[in-house]
Amino acid sequence: MNSVVLAHLTEQAEKARTEAAQLLAEERQNKQKIALQLQTLQQYRSDYAEQLQLHMQQGIASHLLNNYRQFLLSLDSAVSRAQDALVDQQTKVDNSQQQWMTKQRKLASYETLHGRQQTAAQRVINKREQKLADELSLAMHMRQRASR
Repeated sequence: MNSVVLAHLTEQAEKARTEAAQLLAEERQNKQKIALQLQTLQQYRSDYAEQLQLHMQQGIASHLLNNYRQFLLSLDSAVSRAQDALVDQQTKVDNSQQQWMTKQRKLASYETLHGRQQTAAQRVINKREQKLADELSLAMHMRQRASR
């Protein structure tokens, strides 16, 4: 493979890997936000349930009890939606992680190929230099023999 083409492919692979890493970071950040929202909702629901228990111990009007129960049901629904969102977001994180790993492997393969090309080119240079050194050594040896 032409080294210019390989350099271009490597550059494109690096760009794709960087973009995949940025997307992965965004998805992880979104997951943290959703997890925090879920935790906040759960804490709010717990606090509200405690208030209801306190009011029930002290005596509460039936219409207020119904209001508390309706609100707790709506909080339960919100918690459930947040849990679903967290599961969905984890799937996005997992998919983004897979994409990043795929891009990383592709880049690594191009880098390996580039390294092999450099090694092969260095071997050619080393052989050429050895051949020149051998020819020079032979020529000097022949001159020394001829001058005797």
